[in-house]
This record gives sequence, C-alpha cells and structure tokens, in this order.
Amino acid sequence: MKKLILIILTLLLIITLSADKIHSTKLSLAMSALVPGSGDMYSGNYAKGGLAIFREVALIATLFHFNNQADSFDNSAKKFANNITGAPMNSNSEYYDLLAQQVSSSQFNENVRLNAQNYYGYGTQGYYDFVETYSIDEEQAWDWESSQNLKKYKNYRAQKQKNNQNASFVIGALIVNHLYSAISTAITTSNNNKKFRDKHSINIQPDLQNQGVSVNYGFKF
Repeated sequence: MKKLILIILTLLLIITLSADKIHSTKLSLAMSALVPGSGDMYSGNYAKGGLAIFREVALIATLFHFNNQADSFDNSAKKFANNITGAPMNSNSEYYDLLAQQVSSSQFNENVRLNAQNYYGYGTQGYYDFVETYSIDEEQAWDWESSQNLKKYKNYRAQKQKNNQNASFVIGALIVNHLYSAISTAITTSNNNKKFRDKHSINIQPDLQNQGVSVNYGFKF
C-alpha cells in the first residue's frame, strides 16, 4: 500500500510539473461564461485568455461611455427645456415626449380639437370627451418660442436615443462574447486534453511476483 501511495504521488508530481496537463472542460467553460478568458487562463492558454479579457474590458468601457453620453444628452435636453419653457427638471418622461410634439401646447391642443372633429364630429359627446382627455392644461402648458428651439431640443433627445441604442448593441456584443468565449474555451481545453493524453501514457498493473504494482509512464516528444 505504501508503494502504491508513493507511486501515485510520484505520478501526480510528474503531471503537475508537466507543461501541459489535464483540465476540466466543464470548469473552463463555466469560468469563461462568467468572465471571458478566465477559463483559458485556467487551462494555460494565456494569450487567448488575455485577448478575451481585453475584449471584455473594452466592451464594458464602451458601454459605460455610451451610457454616460446618453445621460449627458438627457440632462442637456431637460436643462434646455427648463430654460426655454420652464418645464420642471423632475417632469416624467411622458411630459418630455409631449414637449417634442409641437412648438407650443396651444398648437398641440389645436391638433387635438381637429382630430376630435375628424373622428367624432364637432359638438358631439365623443368630441368633448376626446378633447378633455388629450388636451394640455395650463399647468403643463409650454412654448418653445421658435421652431429652432424645438429642433435643438429634439436633437438632444435624438442623440440620447442614439447612444442608448449603441449601448444596447454593446450589451448584445457582451452576451455574444461570453457565449463565444465559453464555447471556444471548452473546445480548446478539450483539444488540449486530447493532446495531453496522446503524449502521456500510464500503465498500472499488479506485480504478483514482487507483491506490488508495476507502473509504466510514457511520454512522446
């Protein structure tokens, strides 16, 4: 038994000191799915793992950039609306959407009345209900003073939307990077394990004559 333990420990030492060793494919897959490149680092593919980690960091930095840009344009739009129309900075998103509809709330209400007349006919109950439901009251009234001011406000919002869309694309790229890294790492680890088994051979047989165990270890250069 002592001989067997000594032999096993010796074999473990040989494998540990080897340049290539057996690694868990499942563990490398899980690690790279969580942090791209970490599974490659675990299995000894340092260049591949470093590239995957760099790609992940670059994508995260890009995501922060687009989110910060979107917040910046959103704040600019709100400040501009506050300066020109007096819209409170804490207004909800629906109100900011309304501000982009017309140069003034009076024009907006005029469009509401025209739509009500087209749909229900002037003076009908449906007409009055429609006007009452969708018209802007005095508390929410606004006036951009010029179409140029409204255009500038819309441009701020368009830039915000553009950066939000770019951020969504980056999130998609991050998901793809995690999936690709996990699958790629699993394949690479599996191939490396196969190469390791092709290089290293271990044959353990009982040695009845010497009342022990015969162990043969081979390595292909």
